[in-house]
Amino acid sequence: MKNEYLEARERLIRHWWLSLIGGVVVIAIGFIVMVTPATSYYAIAAWLGFAVMLSGILNLMQSLSSANGYVHNGWLILASVVDVIIGIVLIFNTLLSAFALPIILGVWLLYRGATMLTQGVDLRSHNVRGGGWIVFYSVVVIVVALCVLWMPLTLGVEAVVLFVAIAFVSYGIAMMSLGFRLWDVHRHAKRNAIEY
Repeated sequence: MKNEYLEARERLIRHWWLSLIGGVVVIAIGFIVMVTPATSYYAIAAWLGFAVMLSGILNLMQSLSSANGYVHNGWLILASVVDVIIGIVLIFNTLLSAFALPIILGVWLLYRGATMLTQGVDLRSHNVRGGGWIVFYSVVVIVVALCVLWMPLTLGVEAVVLFVAIAFVSYGIAMMSLGFRLWDVHRHAKRNAIEY
C-alpha cells in the first residue's frame, strides 16, 4: 500500500506541467466568462447538459459491457439512464439549465477549492516554498463558491457569472502555483537522486 502511495505521488510530481497547463486553460475560461457573461452563462448551461449526458452514455456502456458485479449493476445502469435523460433535458430546456447552473457550479467550485486547499496544506506541511499561495487562492475559490451557493437566484445572472469567473481565475492561479511548486519538488528530487 505504501509503495502505491509513493508511486502515485511520484507520478503527480513527474507530471507537474499538467497543473500548469490546466491552470492556464482555467484562467482563460475565467476571462472569457468575464468578458461575455450572458453568452457564457447559457453556453455553460448547454455544455453542462452535454457533459451529464455523455457521462451517462459512457457509464451505461461500461455497465452493459462489464461482467463485473460492481459495475454491471441494475442501480448503476438505472443511474446512467437517468443521467442521459437529465442531460437531454438540460440541453433542450435552457431555462431549467440556467436555474440549476449556479447550484451545480457552486458545488463543483466548492469541491475543487477544497481539494486544492488540501494540496496546498500538504505542500506547506512539507515546507515547499510558495504553498501558502495555493492555500490563499483555494480559500478565495471556496468563499466565492459559498457566495454562489448562498444566493444563486438573488444575485442575478451577471453577478453569478462574475463570481464564477473570479473563482475560475483564482482556481487557475492556484493550479499554476501548484504546478510551479511541484516543479520545484521535482527538481530537488532529481538533484537528490543524482547525488545518491
